[in-house]
Amino acid sequence: MRSRVVVVGLGPAGAAALRRLNELGVPSVGVERKVNPESPPVCGEFLPEPDAVKFISSKPSVSKAFSYISLVKRRNSVSAVRLEFEGGKGFTLRVPGFTISRAELVNKLIESSEYYLGEDVVGLRRVGSEYVVKTRRGREITAKYVIACDGYPSAIRSLLGETALLPPGDVAPAVNAKVETPHMKKDLVYMYASPETAGGYAWVIPFEGDVSNVGVGLRLSYVKKGLSPVKALERFIERNPHGYLTGFKIIEPPKGRWVPVAGFYAEPEKDGVMFAGDSLGAVNPINGGGIFPAMALGILAAEAAWLDSPHAYPVRAWSEVGSILEVGRVYRKLVDFLYSNWRFAVKLSYFFSESMLTKVIKGEKTALLHLLRLLERGTRNGYRRRTGLISRRPR
Repeated sequence: MRSRVVVVGLGPAGAAALRRLNELGVPSVGVERKVNPESPPVCGEFLPEPDAVKFISSKPSVSKAFSYISLVKRRNSVSAVRLEFEGGKGFTLRVPGFTISRAELVNKLIESSEYYLGEDVVGLRRVGSEYVVKTRRGREITAKYVIACDGYPSAIRSLLGETALLPPGDVAPAVNAKVETPHMKKDLVYMYASPETAGGYAWVIPFEGDVSNVGVGLRLSYVKKGLSPVKALERFIERNPHGYLTGFKIIEPPKGRWVPVAGFYAEPEKDGVMFAGDSLGAVNPINGGGIFPAMALGILAAEAAWLDSPHAYPVRAWSEVGSILEVGRVYRKLVDFLYSNWRFAVKLSYFFSESMLTKVIKGEKTALLHLLRLLERGTRNGYRRRTGLISRRPR
């Protein structure tokens, strides 16, 4: 079959791309390896209120992403995030937000488009000015452009001969379970950092009613040293902070996924193939949030295909999303240092203010950011490797 654009992967990024292509009247088709998209989601399914992140929600593509998000039901609303360090200080961060169902969101966005489920892509070859995409079931689709939203590691990137893997310090295996938590506060997201969550954190996010998303994300570099995300989750539940998990009941068992936490880690576009979502690194390295950045990139890739200008995609992608993720990447360097020096981290936590940490967790610019950038410049030419392969403004 023939189309103008093939979207590979129908998570939030791919679904948003397919929706935007459909709105613009661009012939397109989606391909998703799962029989049921986003089933189950490995995600806290939490989003900040757009007014709480105006520094990014005002960007055109992000604003469009939030308009898509508004098409589905808000499952719960929260007023703050509680962040606690084991043995250290706790902080109540005024970051209002809400939860959604990722599965509902994706299915809503793709409902009027053409797509195939339960088919993973196993072949990609260039024929003249077009690509032929082949699925494991033998389906072949010819198109001028490919929008790769196939997660991390990206099969499309590998099929192009591109580097698909990141260093262990730039990847976080995450596990999440749907849990009945009758004693969890409904208006509070809880985040917990300890040596057992090295390079990441544990979370309890009240999803809807008495059900919460409960999970843990660790850095792969620490997993290789012996930590286990599943065991960390089990110990976190046993710890039962503040009694939030008293009387818990697991509704959906833990599922895992790889989360890139380096910002943009490779080129956004190559010869008409555009990367969005986790295949590019659309996760904020400081907080792990990736739904609306991924959707924004899918929208931008769709518009680039509509304009017949794929080379414009990297510039817009960096301007509207990548530059914000770069701020999170710089803050993440502080997190890396603190986890490597936990005793110092506990003491240092008493010097942080809630207002500063609120800005940090959202990814806003602060005086701390400028200090960290100065320190990074001072070590970049030394023995410390800069995190991320392409975490920079495009040439």
